[in-house]
Amino acid sequence: MESSVQALPVQSMNILTTEQLRDAWVRGKEVEFGDPAMARTQFHLTGTFYPLGFPLTISTNCQEVLDAAAESWGGFTKLFEIDPIRLDVGVTEAGTLDCPPVPVGRMREHVFTNVANAENFAAIDLAQGYCLIWITRAALKQPTYFRYFYLESTAACCIVNRHAVGIHAGCVDLDGVGILLCGDSGAGKSTLAYSCARAGWSYVTDDASFLVQERTDRLVVGNSSVARFRPASESFFPELRNRRVVHRAEKGKPSIELAIPPRAVRSSVQTRIQHVVFLNRLTGREELVPFPVEVAKLYIMQRVNSVPGLRFDAEGAVDNLLDIGTLELCYSDLDWAVERLTRLAREGR
Repeated sequence: MESSVQALPVQSMNILTTEQLRDAWVRGKEVEFGDPAMARTQFHLTGTFYPLGFPLTISTNCQEVLDAAAESWGGFTKLFEIDPIRLDVGVTEAGTLDCPPVPVGRMREHVFTNVANAENFAAIDLAQGYCLIWITRAALKQPTYFRYFYLESTAACCIVNRHAVGIHAGCVDLDGVGILLCGDSGAGKSTLAYSCARAGWSYVTDDASFLVQERTDRLVVGNSSVARFRPASESFFPELRNRRVVHRAEKGKPSIELAIPPRAVRSSVQTRIQHVVFLNRLTGREELVPFPVEVAKLYIMQRVNSVPGLRFDAEGAVDNLLDIGTLELCYSDLDWAVERLTRLAREGR
């Protein structure tokens, strides 16, 4: 479907000479100044969305941007009464037909930039909760690239620097008892989280959990609508067999993406964490043992980029979370791991 508002051509400087300005003045002709930085661009299309329950408003000149946002966040409803993140997205006709490279992020004080090239980039003012994205029509035609590297990552950047701590962890819930599943890439977070869901748990997220700030109840939210697996995971789940292996966001690691079937498993966008569990499939043992809280804190804090001076106290939120202690689940058998977590949720040990 073509946009109702066309993408904008990139504008040049077009500086008038002194004689041209004099001539216009003599003839009483109005001079129209250029807008090379496109600062006066009108974004006539707007929409409101709720990524992870946090309000966000988008203004743009291209309907496909709002369509992409609806695909990413259409399943979320408003959970938090806070000022919305403001996101402007301009689409231009510049650039080649190729998908741009993976953007590179840089941060200093309250400014974050995410740049692929001169025509495809995002700039975020974390102090104001304002984001600006310029993207080419060619990049927009790569929908997973645009959604993952620009829409979703820009919203997540504001959320984790203003409203929540992002934790590299899966999350599941059993009868109101939330468990974080932590571990390095390849530790089995997605596989174990989905296995729990197939066993009757509520699925919250596979590897990205968000600990909401300014709360004492350890509330975590996540994207419960999709799970991503390494191709080897199809040996555990028949529903993954013969599914297409894709490169995440056109550029990333190969994975199998599965929309969580609402009739097959339960899901929830939020839970309150009662246990923090680190996964270890390398020991050859089957046991649940204490894990050093100090190491758990380092694991979480190494990914935190909260801005000094903003009211968000990331370290305080992490300390409150880890007051419940941390555990290590050593396992090789997936069914045993699910049973052991079930016992932990129901008996607290």
